[in-house]
Amino acid sequence: MGLVGRVALGAVVVVVVVVGLSIHSHPARGQGSGEAVGSAAPAADPGEDDDGSGAGSGSALIAPALPAAKQPWLTEHLTRAQAARPLLARAKIGVAVTDLVTGEELFASNADSKLNLASNTKLLTSIAALGTLGNGFRWRTTVLGELPDEAGTIAGDLYVRGKGDPMLTAAHLDALAAEVAARGVRTIEGRLVLDTGYFDAIVEPPHFDEQPREGAGFRAPVASFGVARSSITVIVVAEPGGGATVTLEPDTGGYYQITKREVTSVTEGRTRLRVEAKPKRDHVEIEVSGQIRAGEGSWDVRRRVDDPARFAGEVFKRALADHGVAIRQKSIGVGAVPVTAKVIAVHDSQPLPDVLRFMNKTSDNYVAETVLKTLGAETRPPPGAATWADGVTAVRAYLATIGLPAGSYRADNGSGLFSSTEVSAHQLITLLAAAHKDYRIGPDLVSTLPIGGVDGTLAKRWHGHPARGRVRAKTGTLDKVVTIAGYLAADSGHPLAFAILCNDIPAGQRGLARAMMDEMVDVLAAYLGAS
Repeated sequence: MGLVGRVALGAVVVVVVVVGLSIHSHPARGQGSGEAVGSAAPAADPGEDDDGSGAGSGSALIAPALPAAKQPWLTEHLTRAQAARPLLARAKIGVAVTDLVTGEELFASNADSKLNLASNTKLLTSIAALGTLGNGFRWRTTVLGELPDEAGTIAGDLYVRGKGDPMLTAAHLDALAAEVAARGVRTIEGRLVLDTGYFDAIVEPPHFDEQPREGAGFRAPVASFGVARSSITVIVVAEPGGGATVTLEPDTGGYYQITKREVTSVTEGRTRLRVEAKPKRDHVEIEVSGQIRAGEGSWDVRRRVDDPARFAGEVFKRALADHGVAIRQKSIGVGAVPVTAKVIAVHDSQPLPDVLRFMNKTSDNYVAETVLKTLGAETRPPPGAATWADGVTAVRAYLATIGLPAGSYRADNGSGLFSSTEVSAHQLITLLAAAHKDYRIGPDLVSTLPIGGVDGTLAKRWHGHPARGRVRAKTGTLDKVVTIAGYLAADSGHPLAFAILCNDIPAGQRGLARAMMDEMVDVLAAYLGAS
């Protein structure tokens, strides 16, 4: 888990819950299959981009033209899609479909059962964030301190105030460091000090302790100052002659260091890499071993970091050094920025919809949990740092205003990872319908969702089917759960909302559950007259 290759990165509402695992290969870094070992078997798919193409009915669907015959046809075919798969007989399946123009419920089956949403929980987080923070919201990271003297020296400390930017990268920190240098700063007599008071010190989101030994990047911790989604990436590149190069990104100036490189390139067999992180007193050692198949390019193994603020601080400290800014005291401190400090450099994130687009298209857990805690920080009364409970309270408060009373469902974190949710298909329809009606939310929400057969976690599904390009939905995958939720329409005049949730899937049958869902979506497309 955690082995990836790099990639570039009215409707029908469909909600499907899917549970499973995935390994990602990316053409930009090479393609192929592989596996990372050395950690506990994961409970969740880190990216869900291998949901598969699915398999529908295998034949063209044509709904009757007569309006009186269309509803019975829809019910028959949606029911048949489930009944035709007896291996799913013991699974818990909830389905709901609503016409967003008339408000009529077109189909419902077990639609009030509370089920695990997996990553469809990100729909709740997205809707609450757009409704509460607004689509112009940005996260700000600020560098502060005394202004330098004529020699370029700051007599005291240099401060970084993190405000939870979930998309902060090493390149952004490098740009901040360049700006500090451009202000004439050359020497910091004190320390680099991190102001992490926007969030509290509990970096593990709710339910992440259910798999404490899982070290993959999809389970990364969250701090108000974090970089690279709080993960270190091990990059392995096959070399001629049976060797391989192993490097780390981002550069932490020695805080993370490779102490073992025992990787060979092979011409036969699968890529198999083992990455182990061993914390020491003042640094973390990375040991890499295994094999990489030649001709596949490179493989990236993302591993979570245990101290996200320290990690980000070390990356920024290295960036400052690269730009000629020396910090006399080696240790990194934590503390509040003095009221007399002056702003030296600022980085603003992309606006909220762009961040949510990355989150939902790739199903990124770190971003979802950071958005959740940001909701807490922006809505809790001052003073004090935001807690996970503040974030959950903020989501509940907003969703209650659009039809989901607090206590009628359970969503304990922002990503849906592990056993954190109990929500029904009907409740998902309620949220999707409410978002669709609100022009401050609906257009942005739709734009964040994967497009069937086109991109994100739905890129491989509905190819050659009328549903391709007409489905915008969020997927979810856990060990025994598969979900999909979103919107579907043949034209702008007749959107539908649908939800399909499948829990307790028998071992080895997640693909079958996805095929059932894909067939149901094909039926809905046919009902709308898509061709």
